[in-house]
Amino acid sequence: MVNIVVIIACFGTAAIIYYGNEKANDRKVVSLVGSTTKLTVPPATAADGTPSTDPDVTLVAGPVDMSARNFLITGSDNGACVDPDSPYASAFGNRNGLGERADTIMILRLDPTTNAGAVLSFPRDLWVKIAGKKSRSRINSAFNRDDPNTLVLTIWENFGIPVDHYVNVDFCAFKKIVDAVGGVRVPFATPIRDRNTGLNIENAGCHRFDGEEGLAYVRSRKLFYYDSDSQSWKQDPAADRGRISRQQDFLRRALQKALDVGAGSPTVAKDLIDAALEFVILDDQLTPGKLLELAQAMRNLDPATLKTYQVEGQGKLINGQSVIEPKLETDMMEGVLSVFQGKARLVDAPEQLVEAPTPETSAPTSTTRPSGSSTTAVVGTTTTLPPVFVESNSVGVLPTDDPACR
Repeated sequence: MVNIVVIIACFGTAAIIYYGNEKANDRKVVSLVGSTTKLTVPPATAADGTPSTDPDVTLVAGPVDMSARNFLITGSDNGACVDPDSPYASAFGNRNGLGERADTIMILRLDPTTNAGAVLSFPRDLWVKIAGKKSRSRINSAFNRDDPNTLVLTIWENFGIPVDHYVNVDFCAFKKIVDAVGGVRVPFATPIRDRNTGLNIENAGCHRFDGEEGLAYVRSRKLFYYDSDSQSWKQDPAADRGRISRQQDFLRRALQKALDVGAGSPTVAKDLIDAALEFVILDDQLTPGKLLELAQAMRNLDPATLKTYQVEGQGKLINGQSVIEPKLETDMMEGVLSVFQGKARLVDAPEQLVEAPTPETSAPTSTTRPSGSSTTAVVGTTTTLPPVFVESNSVGVLPTDDPACR
């Protein structure tokens, strides 16, 4: 979850550039569909082997921003690093016979030209059409850490978002990276706990998480907080959406910690890269050279400005399964998707709010923007994209805003 931005931040250290390139052949890599060539996805087939009536899907959009890149980041829940005596062992669950599943699915969009970043998370119970199949299922079922292409195509077909690079982070990598930066500090307004993961923060204030405890925190789906008014423990009603919001907050804090201690410390940067080489899977186009190039371009990124979103939806019971049906036609989701599709750029000022461009045209359908600004775009180019302001849709029990806690 935190690896790609952390490692990018630390690749700026000159002493580690040589080390990273020397270790390039040790990377765990997979081939990503559509990463180097235009790809047409064949239609799904029915049970009798005949082609379905679904149209082909081509991983090429209209006029889009080609400078920014979308990283598909998945967090898989293998138990190779589980210490059975750890107080947080329950955070890993019993993995015997289950294999690896996607505990986290998110798209990180980084734009080197504007030093901007945004994260879009997909609840793992989202009910979507699975690429290559006629049926629908939870988006989590499309995950395979060693072959991300079904998930890549599922995201494309359902949300119109292309994926440029892939990063899979397992439990081992998460633990080692959090420990490598000296832990991540998070401020809380009240004590919190989750008996399912062993999490138990007994005091309000600034708390430092090491790798194992941090994992128990970001995996918590049944988080309770202490309500001093009623003097009782109450559960976060946001459930999995609250967990996603806390993961995104932790991502920002981990990135800030890496920038604080990693970019100036060859030892920390080396430990981060070692953890990535051992436990992280990358696509074969995400070379150390490209990471370095991106690190140099993103050196002015302020983690506090990292925008965070999650796909909205409505809870439903389908075939006896509790799932989330996506709601993509709201003004907010149309604006968010336009950014990750490369059809609009994020801005901070609400007065620059515009509607998402339609597939038929590169210009917005209506705009409210400063006088003199232009949103003219030419097909096939990336001249000036319409600006869009979208508030974060974080929900649930979240850390307080304490700049001193870092």
